[in-house]
This record gives sequence, structure tokens and C-alpha cells, in this order.
Amino acid sequence: MALTEYELRQMLSMDDESLKRLILMIAKAAGGDEGKAASLTSDIPSLKNLMSRLTPAEAEELLGRAGKGRSEDIYRIINNRNGGK
Repeated sequence: MALTEYELRQMLSMDDESLKRLILMIAKAAGGDEGKAASLTSDIPSLKNLMSRLTPAEAEELLGRAGKGRSEDIYRIINNRNGGK
């Protein structure tokens, strides 16, 4: 599954609180450290800036680091939060 440019843009268009919740959900699904994820979301404008520079291939690579099963779970979370395709 590939993360599309549309999905990335949809995430960037979310209000700060919604994006924060989404990132925390993704971190949990990826088995990441929730404390680190909370720290990451403390500066949403900077996070959005970083995300805006990601290409779909780079985003897909990041998702792939979580492993196949977890990356599929993350992809589903992103699509559900973005209203599907």
C-alpha cells in the first residue's frame, strides 16, 4: 500500500489537535514509544513543516519501517481519519 500525495496533503490540512490525535494513534499502532510521540506532537507547526517536505516515497519508507502488519494498520488509520478514498 502506498501513501499518496493526496493523503499527505489531507493530513497537513487537519487542525492541530486532530493531527496530534492521529499521530498518537499511529505511534500506538506502530508500537512506538507513546512518550516520544507526545513529545513530537508538542510542536505541531514544526511537525507539519517536516511533513510538508516528505515525498510519498519517503512517507512510504517511514511506514515500512514499522513492518508489514503494523504499516497496514497505520495506513487504515490514516484513511479512516481522512474520510477514505
